Amino acid sequence: MRFRSLTRALPALAASVCVLLATGVCAAAPDEAKRGVPLVEDKFEKAPPQKGWRTLNDGWRMRRSFGSWTAKEGVLTAVNVPAEGHGPVLAYEGKIRDAIIECEYRLPEKTGERHHFRIFLDHPDYRGHTVCVWANRNTTFRPRGLSVQHISKEKDKTIIADVELGREIMGFPRGQWHKMRIELRGDSVRASVDDHVVAARHQRLDVEKYKIGLNPGGGGQLRNFKVWRISDR
Repeated sequence: MRFRSLTRALPALAASVCVLLATGVCAAAPDEAKRGVPLVEDKFEKAPPQKGWRTLNDGWRMRRSFGSWTAKEGVLTAVNVPAEGHGPVLAYEGKIRDAIIECEYRLPEKTGERHHFRIFLDHPDYRGHTVCVWANRNTTFRPRGLSVQHISKEKDKTIIADVELGREIMGFPRGQWHKMRIELRGDSVRASVDDHVVAARHQRLDVEKYKIGLNPGGGGQLRNFKVWRISDR
């Protein structure tokens, strides 16, 4: 009986081991961290400014980096502007190290587009992203599903490090809202979309970041963006 139970469990166990061996950095997913002091909240009551910054609380500020944005009843809708050469991005600047970040997103229902949602955090000393969490429907240069990446570059775009921190297969039912959650503590990250989770540890994560970016790929909708410190209780 014990042998049969183990045999039935082997496919799931093997999948976990394969992810671990493929990346060399994945870790067992810990329990969700507890929310502490709120750091940032954007209720999306109005669209981001087309130029300049909007001041938020506690030294934080935000701006539109790319895309065309409109706000209605707490939902922010982004439309891609091809002439800008980059998908829609909102940038939130402020010092951040250990924190919980949440945002709900909905991708467009139409097919044939390159659509994803990602949250990334940047470090001031290099280009790229200290950590970038992707929920990718069909953008071709990234794996489909949930994935976590570190990528750092020199100013001339020469890659310093490109580290895959983990992947999880997931689907994208059209027209549905999903919640992305990122927990950062020291050198560890726990990223989830709904009930899909990727957890990893890497020394390059253990730095102070200065920016959070929200990027709904070829367009999409956002709501309920919040950031908290992690509670130790």
